[in-house]
Amino acid sequence: MRPYAFGSRSREKLDTCCEEMVEIAELAIRRTPVDFTIVHGFRGEDTQNALFDSGASRKMWPESKHNYVTVGPDGKCLPASLAIDFGPWVNGGIPWEETHMFALIAGVFAACAIERGYRVRWGGDFDGDGLSSDQTLLDFGHVEYAGISE
Repeated sequence: MRPYAFGSRSREKLDTCCEEMVEIAELAIRRTPVDFTIVHGFRGEDTQNALFDSGASRKMWPESKHNYVTVGPDGKCLPASLAIDFGPWVNGGIPWEETHMFALIAGVFAACAIERGYRVRWGGDFDGDGLSSDQTLLDFGHVEYAGISE
């Protein structure tokens, strides 16, 4: 298995995320047995509200983990998304129906987070009990920073 690397579009989206999520994702792309792409990092107001309106998100701007910002040294706000949306990349596209591939990648994200001393939450198991069947929202391609491991 050869290690994968992010393409320029994924890199642009990843660069809108907090340092912890960037660190986790960069490790995950080198360790995963399947390639994946970054679909979203930071989401601006129009994108976030459009996803809410379509039913793809349950959060309006600025309530999503994708809407976080930080203040740079010059006092300007910079994107610092606490969440990443990803998808397996197979033959030039994302096979949305192959939920097992999303779960595999999410597991790699979780393992990489633990290795770095962080925690993540996966959108296929938001409550962290190991079950997807009890979720009211299944967002298989979503991982978010959940803090430092204890």
